[in-house]
Amino acid sequence: MIALLLSLAVAQAPMAEPSRAAGQYFIQKSGVVWIYEQGKTKGRSSIGAFVDWKASFTFSMGKRSASGTWRVKEGAWLERSAARGEGEVVLLPANLTRGARWTAPASIERGGGGVAQYEVMTLDAVVELPNGITVENCLAVLETKPDGTEPYTHYWAPNIGKVGVRGPEDWLYRLVEFRPGRRGHSE
Repeated sequence: MIALLLSLAVAQAPMAEPSRAAGQYFIQKSGVVWIYEQGKTKGRSSIGAFVDWKASFTFSMGKRSASGTWRVKEGAWLERSAARGEGEVVLLPANLTRGARWTAPASIERGGGGVAQYEVMTLDAVVELPNGITVENCLAVLETKPDGTEPYTHYWAPNIGKVGVRGPEDWLYRLVEFRPGRRGHSE
């Protein structure tokens, strides 16, 4: 009887909210390449160098392009890019749990500049890629204008990085090829 009561108590105990660190989505290798598909157009993001714990990245998709640096500081993934304004901005906060919110300049996909609201929707999204591969355990972050309109959802997979962005109507782009890079950190 005691074993039954113990098992019922354990089964009914509130479960801790799952969490992940932003660093799980940050790739620390130069030579990493992500190829994205946007309709019939291909886009690309890559890390050209990884020095002093900063990754120099480039991004191009249609008429949008940007370059800058990414780094993890005190657990948060930070981005410095002229496309997103002056200084470093939080791409992902240190601790990611469902419901976590922050404010930062709009993403490159929205054209940068201006302010956007971000919220972690789930840590276990499933994304079906155009090449038929299904990616599980994705982080889904909703980005909206400050008034809550024009939703964009960004998806990141652990140890891969961004796998897609869905706009108000349909996918803006999804990952079709990932090249994991050649080297780790260099000084």
